[in-house]
Amino acid sequence: MKTSLKILILSALFALSAASNAQQPPMDGGKGMEHDMGAMDPAKMTEHLKQKQEHMLTIHDLSNKILAEKDPQKQQALKDQQLELLKAHHMEMMSMHHGKPMDHKKMH
Repeated sequence: MKTSLKILILSALFALSAASNAQQPPMDGGKGMEHDMGAMDPAKMTEHLKQKQEHMLTIHDLSNKILAEKDPQKQQALKDQQLELLKAHHMEMMSMHHGKPMDHKKMH
């Protein structure tokens, strides 16, 4: 049961990420992030990937805590914390790709 819930949560996150990317046309003439990463020097790429890994581990750690928590209020607090981390990371990525933070209130 716990494994299927983890899979469901991760699937939802991936689906939301894919939907977010699909809604926005490429700002760089269709070259995408892969082109930018290819031009990045190896030391910067390693640092970027380490930061990405740290973010992923933090999100997964919170997912495990959410699944283990029995108190609904504490579980919701962990979910809220995880959501705030996801929002902050998303805004950081959007500002890197678009040069300025996006106003997500206009998207809804």
